[in-house]
Amino acid sequence: MVTYDERHREGKGKEIAALLLGPVVGLVYFISLPFIAIATVVALVGKKVLIGTLGVARNLASFGWRPTEAYLAGKKKKIRDKD
Repeated sequence: MVTYDERHREGKGKEIAALLLGPVVGLVYFISLPFIAIATVVALVGKKVLIGTLGVARNLASFGWRPTEAYLAGKKKKIRDKD
């Protein structure tokens, strides 16, 4: 049977590693935070620009279909004057 002291000694290495790596991980996070913020802003602005561009393209590519103007009788023909 493993005693409490033996289990406690095995966990000491992990505790010391966590204490030593904590500031390093914090420094890496602190240094990368501006890059994360810039990437977030670029992604949001890019999304807005893309949505705006697709909206304009959708309006330009419309075929002008209006269901209320069916023209079922056809277009009126112009009468040509005979000379």
